[in-house]
Amino acid sequence: MKKNNRYLVALCVFLTIFSISCSKEFDEHYNPSNRIDKNIVQILAEDQEFSEFVKLIDKLGLRKTLGESAIYTCLAPKNDQVLEYFKNKGYASIDVVPEIILRQFVNSHFINGMYYKYDIEKRYKDAVGGLNPTKATYYTTRAENLIPAKSIRIFTPSFFNLQQDDYKTLFNQAGGGFMVETAKISDTKYDIDASNGVIHVLETSLTIQPRMDLAIAADPQISIFNSWLNAHVTYVLGPKDEFGRVDTTLYKSYSLSRNIASESVLSTFFAPTNEVVMSYFQPYLPDLYNTIDSLPKIIKTEILRATLLGDTWYKSDIVRNNPELRTTTYPQIIGKIGPTIVGSVPASNGIIYKVNKFIEPPKLHSVEGGVYMKKRIYGQWNVMFEKTTLEDGLTDGLLYQHSDKTILVQPDASWGFPLAEDMDVDALALRMQQCRTGILNIDVRKDGGLRRRYYPTEFGYILFENGKFIDYTGKSVSLLKTQSTWERINGSIFEIDGFLTPMNKLDLTRTVYALVEKDTQLSLFKDALIKSGLTGELNLTGFFTYTILAPPNTAIQAAGISVPAMTADQAKTFVSKYIIPNRYVFTDGVFQGNVPDKAGNFITIAGAWENFKATNVSGKTVSPTTANLQGSNGVVHKINQVF
Repeated sequence: MKKNNRYLVALCVFLTIFSISCSKEFDEHYNPSNRIDKNIVQILAEDQEFSEFVKLIDKLGLRKTLGESAIYTCLAPKNDQVLEYFKNKGYASIDVVPEIILRQFVNSHFINGMYYKYDIEKRYKDAVGGLNPTKATYYTTRAENLIPAKSIRIFTPSFFNLQQDDYKTLFNQAGGGFMVETAKISDTKYDIDASNGVIHVLETSLTIQPRMDLAIAADPQISIFNSWLNAHVTYVLGPKDEFGRVDTTLYKSYSLSRNIASESVLSTFFAPTNEVVMSYFQPYLPDLYNTIDSLPKIIKTEILRATLLGDTWYKSDIVRNNPELRTTTYPQIIGKIGPTIVGSVPASNGIIYKVNKFIEPPKLHSVEGGVYMKKRIYGQWNVMFEKTTLEDGLTDGLLYQHSDKTILVQPDASWGFPLAEDMDVDALALRMQQCRTGILNIDVRKDGGLRRRYYPTEFGYILFENGKFIDYTGKSVSLLKTQSTWERINGSIFEIDGFLTPMNKLDLTRTVYALVEKDTQLSLFKDALIKSGLTGELNLTGFFTYTILAPPNTAIQAAGISVPAMTADQAKTFVSKYIIPNRYVFTDGVFQGNVPDKAGNFITIAGAWENFKATNVSGKTVSPTTANLQGSNGVVHKINQVF
């Protein structure tokens, strides 16, 4: 019992000390300078210094609302600040100012919630990690009917100690103490208590920042960027009220990943200046229509999305998080984005940084961009991009790690008729396959340039030889220029004068078994396949592919092998030595190494073209007599002898 009493006494002592400490901290920071039996408006009305602001409140019929309806932090403007604000807006007197402008002004000086200077400072200090300190500078003003709340920034002494450069970048001036945007809070008249909140007196006029879209529109240095934004403006109806009635006011919105016309959506833009835009795109304009306005809409949209960040990022946030910086849609690839900032445009719901280096979106960073940027030459391909999924796989929109591609494009002059815009659905589907047959799944630059070899595509292998591309049917098209017309990190574009024939992956008439079956020189091998029971597997299309090293009748007979005398198991053992899972084109010598046959034994491949060799585990070597007969589910190589 005595032991428990000792614990109780110790606990009481601790709580007493803690309460004394808390009381001391409270007294230091919460030192009311007024009785709190009066509300914010009543206290302001007692001081002639705020008479103009109180007149506005009374003119709008807000005395009772602002004095009793909620808890506020009032940023009280003096008379000269009120008069100066409307004079700078071009109004001869307050009497001629539209009511909605007056309401916006008054509401901007009332922050939702009660924040003493201590609370404001503590909120910043307690925010640690990532963007939390930056976010802690944002507060929300009062909203009223059709007048939305605005985000407003309050900066503290601790902020200026740690992030003074951010403030200079944002406002092009130094700051200190407690500031609301660029307005200074009085060092002597603050923390004035009221029954419904607290008052801080402003020493200088509060600048009410415009929304991002309006701020961008007002800056002539980024007018081109603004014109791209305007193409994404939409207008939407307001919400329903409690009675189910729809607000028929049309509210401005943006069809981007973030609605920059919404005061509640915080964002950051990296807007290239007009000079940067023209410098980047000038070399491409001749292949468009010689004006920046002829830039494809999809490219403009991709640029906007690649330069738009969620949340608000001060410059130190950008530098600290490099290279992890990520836009709403794409990660940034620009190294050291901080030094590219040459100015900023503050906005109520975000920050617009003007940058002197162009930020490429993924499409401009890949081979796909070349089709868009040469629209005057590749107009039909642009139509195909719009009407089909021809562009699939050309751009990795998430990581800028596009798969290697080389595109063979037919210029409009070589397109022929009908044009893409005149094709029906079936014709478009076929033309898309024909175009994709010219998309090589390889960056030829990394392979020593275009050379004699078979190139893999989605619809079969394409042979390049003597300036021509030859498909599985033997049809050929010519290379128009030896030099590529577009190069990016994942490949290049070359021009050809026609269309290649796509291989149908589901074509049952051209499976590897069908190729063997149709060749009279392979009839004995066909019989062995039938007896082995593997014909069904070799006729599978879609996922599975095979390589067949097919011995002709003469080779089987020369080896003294009697297919009719074989049992089913013997036939399966025999043919399994010549069936290799997966499709392999050995003729160009690209593949060198071991591959397993159907029985699991390794076959060693070496050499190139008709001289390649295939050696089995017993050391027996065979060579092709006819190589690379392409099927829908694999390839057949006719060989000179049996293993």
